[in-house]
Amino acid sequence: MEWPLVIATFVLGIVLGYVGRTIVARNHESTSKGKALEQTRLELSQHKQEVTDHFEGHYKQLAELTEQLNKVNKQWNEAANTLAPKNKAKPLPTFSAAEPSDAPLSEADEQLDGDNVIIINQNN
Repeated sequence: MEWPLVIATFVLGIVLGYVGRTIVARNHESTSKGKALEQTRLELSQHKQEVTDHFEGHYKQLAELTEQLNKVNKQWNEAANTLAPKNKAKPLPTFSAAEPSDAPLSEADEQLDGDNVIIINQNN
């Protein structure tokens, strides 16, 4: 009578050990996946911030360039008005810096508009 009880206890111990190991493994796997997911989310938010900072920096540089170009064009127009005959002088346009928007450009915005093209010298 002792051997069947020992064998049953041994089999019951193996089954309970397998079930316990499976539960612990699943818990550990979900914890490691949660940590990896959180790490990936953190990296994504950092990348988004870097991209936003990059475009803000470029916007500031382009705004400064536009301002400098407007100064040059203004000086050119003033000189052309005083030195060239009135009918020959074509004023250079001034540019305005548009505020950056978070909305993506539409297809119409991405295409070149023929009216906005500036031809500097038509004779050459």
